[in-house]
Amino acid sequence: MLLLLPLALPLSCALLCSCSACLCQRYVELLEHLFSYSSQQLQALQRQQPAIDEYLREEQQHRLQFPRALAQLGQAKRGRTPAELGARIGQCCDLIAEGLQLVLEDEVTPRFAAAAPPAGEWNLLTRNLRQQKRQLSWRLQLLWLLSLLLRYTLLVPLRCLGIGGCILLVTLLTALLGQLPNRCSWKRSLVQRVLRQCFLLSTCFIPVVRRIHNAQHRPQFGICVCNHTSPLDVIVLMCDVHYSLTGQRQDGILGIIQRALVRASPHLWFERSALLDRQALCQALRLHAADSNEPPILLFPEGTCINNTAVMQFRKGGFAICNVVYPVALRYDRRFGDAFWDSTRCSMLRYLLLIMSSWSITCDVWYMPPHQRLPSESALDFSRRVKAAIAAQAGIDDLPWDGNLKRSNPVRDWQ
Repeated sequence: MLLLLPLALPLSCALLCSCSACLCQRYVELLEHLFSYSSQQLQALQRQQPAIDEYLREEQQHRLQFPRALAQLGQAKRGRTPAELGARIGQCCDLIAEGLQLVLEDEVTPRFAAAAPPAGEWNLLTRNLRQQKRQLSWRLQLLWLLSLLLRYTLLVPLRCLGIGGCILLVTLLTALLGQLPNRCSWKRSLVQRVLRQCFLLSTCFIPVVRRIHNAQHRPQFGICVCNHTSPLDVIVLMCDVHYSLTGQRQDGILGIIQRALVRASPHLWFERSALLDRQALCQALRLHAADSNEPPILLFPEGTCINNTAVMQFRKGGFAICNVVYPVALRYDRRFGDAFWDSTRCSMLRYLLLIMSSWSITCDVWYMPPHQRLPSESALDFSRRVKAAIAAQAGIDDLPWDGNLKRSNPVRDWQ
């Protein structure tokens, strides 16, 4: 009976996911109407805001007139003229302005934090409340309160139970599938079908809404490279194509999933700090990519999560192994929820709570035609060309900087 469970799972999950796909579409349409209403309310309030700000400014100036008079009297007693004090303050302001200009011109560090929502829009999430606090009418406040009760009393508990059940299901099924002998010709096909349905089932609870573009360019073997925003990238892509994954060994929930997946299919986990692990990884990737019977390898050449507003420097290792790569571009719609994971500030459990309390994680996936390395092109130039193509397809910035600046200070020569 246990062996029949992997066979029955794809049918049941396919039925459930087909029903949930239709519901997700209706759900997204409802959210778009809700966000449109909140945007209209904010725009109406913003038109009234200049008059309110002018009144508050005049009131504040009136309150400050008396303290200013006392300050001028104290300055006269100490023998300092207002012109001298103004010159000193002007010098300080020049230095402060130059420092702020350097901070504002920095195009790297903002990529390592959650991107700000579009101006004039609000998705009724609690973590964006502070930015809209001065511009909320009683209607928007009531709407926010109702959405808060809906998400945290209904959606979050159901999603947590569902994703916990999915993790348990993946652990049990991979343990069963791992017992099948490798000589079985149908093992690979069965593993792919079962894992794909498991990932599709998990998108019903996380929740993830996928929009696939150019499906005719799906990779069948070789190396697939993609921009990296969060661990959800793996779920989004594994729902469509079965990949062999590579990445840093993790602890906690991610570690449980990694150990479960490696029981049933070939995945490569390594330690970045171990030189021998990286050398063994390169050799294993080269052998895997040369075999057309193996599933495609999914690589995130950035090596870290970026907030989906830019694509940063690609590691050249994956591009030196194979002369043909299959690029995939991902772009998340931040109106429904931010998928970015800042691992330096946010633990996995807290990140999961943020995802579960979001409306949804909506992602556009573009499969791109295979890119071939030119005869006179180095691996580094090849990686830059592919990175520029992914950034152009996703409509985000193409930056030459190393994403590991998130974890380490820049070299002095770069400053």
